[in-house]
Amino acid sequence: MSQHSVRTRYQGDEVVVIAGYDRPLSDLFLQVLVHEDAPQATEERVLYSSIHEPQNDWTDINTVSDKLIELDIEVPDSLLEAVYLDQLFHAGNRMVRHHLNQPPQVLLVG
Repeated sequence: MSQHSVRTRYQGDEVVVIAGYDRPLSDLFLQVLVHEDAPQATEERVLYSSIHEPQNDWTDINTVSDKLIELDIEVPDSLLEAVYLDQLFHAGNRMVRHHLNQPPQVLLVG
């Protein structure tokens, strides 16, 4: 499974967006988590998870992109491109941290 993450903003609060490709399931996934330092972190940790919308086509990168647009969450293009390439090449065991204003950091390649 690949995992690409970025710290960004959702309705003024800091969140962590995690997206990736699940090689065994051949599906993409998306999660939006409250950043641990945010005031509401004790109330609700998961703001969004693609697992709660199985009716969506999680084999299509546009589903990930459209959901982020719907949530009004900005992520760097590098995150969506990397998730798409992981799916295209059936990559697993990759972990990359993306940033809004600097190049991504590869944390794990397996």
